[in-house]
Amino acid sequence: MQFVEFNSKRNRRQQWQRIWPRTLLTFITIIEMLLTAAIIGLEFWSMIINVKYSFFFIGFLASLFFIITSISTFTIVCCCKKSLSCATYVLVVHILSIAASSVLLFYDVLFLRNSYTCLWPNGLCDEDQLNFNIFGIALSVSRDIHSIKFTVIKIQIICSVVMIFMCLVYIGIYIYTNIRVYTSNRVTDSHTVIELGRVQQPPPPYWPTPPKTLPPSSEF
Repeated sequence: MQFVEFNSKRNRRQQWQRIWPRTLLTFITIIEMLLTAAIIGLEFWSMIINVKYSFFFIGFLASLFFIITSISTFTIVCCCKKSLSCATYVLVVHILSIAASSVLLFYDVLFLRNSYTCLWPNGLCDEDQLNFNIFGIALSVSRDIHSIKFTVIKIQIICSVVMIFMCLVYIGIYIYTNIRVYTSNRVTDSHTVIELGRVQQPPPPYWPTPPKTLPPSSEF
């Protein structure tokens, strides 16, 4: 039984390595990295345009999950391509990225619907008291919102939707590969058990053939 279990795990690793689509995962990794960089850049640009009507740098917070997701996906392409445990970990990370993308999507849509809502504390919503600088760049706190900020937010919404789609694609790949490996492994295991049964089956008993007796000679 230990041999069968070891053989099953080895077959599963081999099947996983054969079915796991590394080329497609490489493409997903590149897209996720580009989307992460785009979301960070758009959030930074949005803050420069007007920080007063913003949602607490939600784009930067969501990007932390996106960075972890991109790095994790890259590791299973280059380093842990044979490990089911690594793929499962990356699956959990992608689920968290879907949640982060959904939160970012929610606040971006909320901004488009209620553009002039100040979510900062009441004292900080005063234009004279609200003052932010990022890397020495002063952020605008004007009461008017430039039209380009709406364009930036819309592009960020598109990036969030694409990020959710990429995460769903990875989840679909994970489920599909698991089903293929499980199905192939069951067939291999059944063949292994049959072969072992044939080897371990005792030979049939041997009964010697009785000697043939000659018929009595006839006398004339």
